[in-house]
Amino acid sequence: MVVAILAIIALSATLAILQQQQPTDANASGGKNLSDNGPSSYPHGTRFIRIRTLESKSVWSLEGMDAQHVLREISDLKPDVLERFVSGPQVVGAQVPVAPGSPPMTVGEFLNASMKACGCYIIPRLSLFDYSKGALFTEAQNLRALPVSPQMRFLSLDNWGTFASHHTSDEIKGMFQQLYSQGWLGVGVNECNGYSQSYGYATFADFCVGSSNWEPDNDTLASIRAEPNIKLALLYIDFPQPMTDFAALTPNREAMILADAIAPAQSAGGFLFVYPIQQDFWNSATRVTTPAGPFKGQSLYDVMKGSMAQYDANGSSVSSSSSQAAAASIAPRPGQRSALLVVGGGDPF
Repeated sequence: MVVAILAIIALSATLAILQQQQPTDANASGGKNLSDNGPSSYPHGTRFIRIRTLESKSVWSLEGMDAQHVLREISDLKPDVLERFVSGPQVVGAQVPVAPGSPPMTVGEFLNASMKACGCYIIPRLSLFDYSKGALFTEAQNLRALPVSPQMRFLSLDNWGTFASHHTSDEIKGMFQQLYSQGWLGVGVNECNGYSQSYGYATFADFCVGSSNWEPDNDTLASIRAEPNIKLALLYIDFPQPMTDFAALTPNREAMILADAIAPAQSAGGFLFVYPIQQDFWNSATRVTTPAGPFKGQSLYDVMKGSMAQYDANGSSVSSSSSQAAAASIAPRPGQRSALLVVGGGDPF
């Protein structure tokens, strides 16, 4: 009897020691325990910008621009997040274009220099069209394994509506589970073509400004809010067609929409606007308002930089049941500051 009791005591002590030695990933998960197949967190920050630099296999997408130009813009704007900065798998040793007289720079060096320039992090983009090609998970693993600091831990999925409408709930859940098993902390989906449920797996979602009225799609935003797992809503002017329509407006009109309508609406609307700085055919620095107009000859780049400074604020939480937050009013509110508004409550990563 005494021997048995001593054995139980020894076993209990051993288990206690092993439990103390159990490894955790608290730093990566914002203090939360990670699940192998479920969401852990969502992107933090209040200043999101979009400069689309590298396409799949590290094809440089900014014709006429070099790495130094992009790095200057990042340093100047000081974003928290480089949203969809890269799209598709990357070749870390490939070369990026550099300014005359500058030393060669690889993709890996460029990505690290970009994040160092702002003390920020990158959210990459992948297309769900690649799921049917059998390439999605290999591409996602490529991005997770890139030798960059900080590592890429949040993933933005495009073509979500088409994917969701052509796959069963079990297939959708399995897709998310496999991504989370790779170590992604949170996965976002693009709801710009209409809402599709993520069955508890997406932690952030994109929705868009309508090109007919240049107002946020409040119906889609309300649907996003109905998923308690989605903690962050990001507003876009989508590419390519809506941005093409936007670029057809005069720069003065564009500036009014960006600065007097969208930017002030973030706080009450419960979303963050992803400022479109540069991508493909779009360059905000070359869109210049008239000197005699209300923006006094500023470029859209400068207008958006001013809006970022004016409306940045510390985060606050708004309940998904808030009637004020349910309708994203586009009317300007002088002096109002936007915030990181958590769509469904909870703590940011």
